[in-house]
Amino acid sequence: MKRLILLAVLTSLSLGQTAGDSVRVYTLDECIAVALRDNPTLAREQKNIEIGQSALTRAFGAYLPSLGASAGYSRQLNVEGGRAVNIGGQVFVLGPPEPNSYSLSAVASYTLFNGFSREASYSQAQHELSAASMSYERTRQQIIVQVRTQYYDVLRAMQTVRIRHENLELGKQELARVRALYDAGRVPITTVYAQEADLGTRELEVLTAENALAQAKAVLLATMGQPPDMNAEFAELSVPTTVSDSDIAAFRKEIGSPPAAVATALERRSDWRALEARIRAADDAVSIAQAAFLPLVSLNSGWSWSNTRVAQFAEFGRYFVSLSVQVPIFDNFGAATQRQQAVLQMEQRQLDQRQLELQIRTEVRQAHLELDAAEKQLDITARALRAAEQNFNAARERFQLGAGTQLEYLTASSQLVNARINRITAIYTYHAARARVRFALGILE
Repeated sequence: MKRLILLAVLTSLSLGQTAGDSVRVYTLDECIAVALRDNPTLAREQKNIEIGQSALTRAFGAYLPSLGASAGYSRQLNVEGGRAVNIGGQVFVLGPPEPNSYSLSAVASYTLFNGFSREASYSQAQHELSAASMSYERTRQQIIVQVRTQYYDVLRAMQTVRIRHENLELGKQELARVRALYDAGRVPITTVYAQEADLGTRELEVLTAENALAQAKAVLLATMGQPPDMNAEFAELSVPTTVSDSDIAAFRKEIGSPPAAVATALERRSDWRALEARIRAADDAVSIAQAAFLPLVSLNSGWSWSNTRVAQFAEFGRYFVSLSVQVPIFDNFGAATQRQQAVLQMEQRQLDQRQLELQIRTEVRQAHLELDAAEKQLDITARALRAAEQNFNAARERFQLGAGTQLEYLTASSQLVNARINRITAIYTYHAARARVRFALGILE
């Protein structure tokens, strides 16, 4: 009884609608579009791409000269100080100095050579940006497959609720018929009690199915980036409710054999390509660290001016050009340590690639096994549904004619309901399995 009350409360909270609520009906494509627009996980991946673009711009800036300008002004407060100068024991009193001092300068600097660190940094930024883009694409596909499978869960729950309601209505009609038979003295009171107990079970099954539907909707809305308590419905026509043998054969031809599927996954999956880009970026990091052992050659040019008066730029200004070469001799093992760390990081990413390859092979294998099981479920549930329908029709006819027992009729009715639900579950499980196979192969659109 407590469980029944709890389920009733949860269902009323999840399914409760006020008179003024507007219902938004989503198709599968609309759910995917909303999720790709509002899902926070995908938005975070987009920010990683923007960060990578900024890093690429910064790396390109190393090919350009740096320019700087400065201006200065100072005023001596104690103008009397420093007027007396002692030269060879003779004290000379100078005139009052100018209290103001002005300065201007402009300097341009360009790196001619830095051990190819500039080129490696730009290449590293390109690879990191490519990896971020591939990670974004993989996250995008992951969200799509999540929306698809959760949408199938909602549709399955919706049809389960419908079947449970139909079963409940049939139970009510049967109870009314049994009561009429009891009033006519044709059946004992125990038959009425048995039918009432069966009706209570059907009511509980309806309540459980409605609660499962509310939870499935909440999960889907959350993945879409929408409030889980949003008043929304989902169109059943977005997904086919039948699966033919030709559909199964066409999909099998599309994905190919398991070895071919693995080759497709290693070629098409975005996470694999992202990791390859990160390995190349790690190799660039080794080149950057190696550049610390080579000399740095830079060219500098500029103009400077200083005077106690704002005038005479031509007389007191000067131009200069300089070439500097810095040769590293010993930096307290800083460069060696940096290079060692870069090499170790590259080796770690190579190990990550081996691990990801095993993961991809496992996911492809699991997806194929799931598809195999889903195809078998389609065949089994189709045969079971036909048998349950025939058994129910026969049991109902025998019970109405008085040749069969109520237990046989109730058992056949329950079997038919379960067969219908199992058939619906098998259809949507097959659709979900197809989506997960495409996701494992990296071909999910």
